[in-house]
Formats: sequence, C-alpha cells, structure tokens
Amino acid sequence: MKLAPVLKLVRLSALPSAWADQFGGMALALALAPVLRYRFEPSKLVWLLPMSLGIYLGGMALNDVLHVRKDRLLHKPRPIVTGDIKWTHALIITVALFGLGVGCAFAAGCGVQALILVGLVIEYNRRAAGRIVGVQVVHDTLTTWFSVVIIAACRGVHVCLPFFAHSPSRIPVVVAVFFGCVFVYFCLVTVVSLFEDSGGGRKALLAVSVLLLPAVLALPVYLLNQPGTARSPVLGIFVPLLVLAFLLMTLWRKLDTARSHPTPPKLGACVGAGIRGEALLMCGFALMLAHDQPWWGLAALAMYPTGAVLSKWISPT
Repeated sequence: MKLAPVLKLVRLSALPSAWADQFGGMALALALAPVLRYRFEPSKLVWLLPMSLGIYLGGMALNDVLHVRKDRLLHKPRPIVTGDIKWTHALIITVALFGLGVGCAFAAGCGVQALILVGLVIEYNRRAAGRIVGVQVVHDTLTTWFSVVIIAACRGVHVCLPFFAHSPSRIPVVVAVFFGCVFVYFCLVTVVSLFEDSGGGRKALLAVSVLLLPAVLALPVYLLNQPGTARSPVLGIFVPLLVLAFLLMTLWRKLDTARSHPTPPKLGACVGAGIRGEALLMCGFALMLAHDQPWWGLAALAMYPTGAVLSKWISPT
C-alpha cells in the first residue's frame, strides 16, 4: 500500500488544526487549575497529541469508508473511489486509528469522553452519507441540520479533552463559553460545506459572515469582563485580539469572494480556511487564558502555517 493515498484518506492537512485544539485545551486546563484545585500536568500532552491524531484522522478515514457510494456518484477523487486504496484496507486503517486514539485517551485520563466523541463521529458520518435515490444523493433537511450540530459538538468535545483529562471536580462557566465558541464556529464552517458540492448559498454565506463575530469574540469578551483578573496588556489582550482580528478578516475575505461567485471551488476554499483558522482561534483563546505561559498559544499559532503548507499537497476537505 502506497503512503500518499493513505495520507489523502485521513486528510493529513487537517491534523494541525486538531493539534491546535489540544494546545488551546491545555491552556484552558492551566487557567482553571488554581480555581478547581487540581495539579496541571503538561506531560499529559504526550498522550493527548496521539489521541487527537487517532480520533481525528480516524474520523476523516471513516468519512471515505461510509461515503464511498456517495463519492462515486459525485465523482469525488477519493482514494477508495480512484482505486488507490481498497475499501477493506481503509476500514482497517480507520479502526486502527480509533483504537490508537481511545487507548491514548484512557492513558491521559479522558477515556470516557473520548468514547463519547468517537460515538458522535460515527453518528455524524452515518447521517451525512445521505440516501442514494437513482443517480442522486438525497439529504433531508432535518437530518442535514442535525448532522451540522453533531459535527460541531464533536469539535467542542475534542477541544475540551485536555481539561477533562485533569479530572476536574466541576465545570465552570468559562468551559461552557469555550465549548460554545468552538461549537458555533464549526457549525458555521459546516454550513458552508453543505454547498461545497453544488455551489450556491449566498444568503447562508452572509449569515455565516455575521455570526462569525460573536463566535470568535464571545470568550475574549467574557474573560475581559471578569473582575479581579490581572492580565498582561500585550500578551493577554493586544496580541490575542490581533490574532482573532486576522482570523475574522481572512474568513470574511474568503466568504465575500464566495458570495460573489458561489462555486464549489470557492466554497471549498472557505471551508479549508475555516478548518485552518481553528489554529488562530486556539492561539487567541490560549493567550487570553494563559498569557503567563504563552507557549501554549504560540504552539497553536504554529499549527496555522503548518496546515497551510500541508493543504497545498492534500486537501483538508
């Protein structure tokens, strides 16, 4: 079996954004350690990164495994469709990746939450396959929107796994806000992806552009309004807000271009930018949460150019 088709099967270029989640989640766990009185353990990252690799890339491979009939009808150049990988081999890769991810999750201390995440990933891919009617793929409206909610919930759970790995005694409001921002952000990215195969969706793209603002800025606004919090004006406010502003401007520019000409390639570019932009989102959030240990935010930021380089070789969508 050749390596290149395997890397295309698992959408390797999307992995940096998944690892950015872990850096952002570690910053969240670090920020809450004094409040919830647990010991922050940076060493958990040794398990969290391969956990993220296994579950995230396993989910990408599962998409091809379950959507092979749909991909053939839509003439997508997926490795199974082109014959570069056998369906049985793709299934073995998928199961192996999920096994790696869940095993590392239990070693990190968030095994139960990881199993819930895998269940959500499987349910999303099952629903997103649609129904084959003649030579068409049919998606009913309710199932489609439920799928959007499920995949966004997957990302929200994924980004909170480092926090759960520290076995907190309770879940404070900031975790809900953190989860909510990521959830809404990926709802918006997924809504754009619904039009990626056929084009169109000008009104939806306009709504996405508007809703991106609260999705990106809700956590910073919440944190800045917390009383009695000493914050570095540079690393704790200016730099993260600058990074988040860059994210918004980048996505708005892509969405504006897509609204003018809502073709599948331009919509796909929006989705790819949204996935890569998760690294910028995590950088901004991590710096605001843990500005005294900025390397968590900087590590998330490093995932942005890494994903951009890999996406020139392998599409993240």
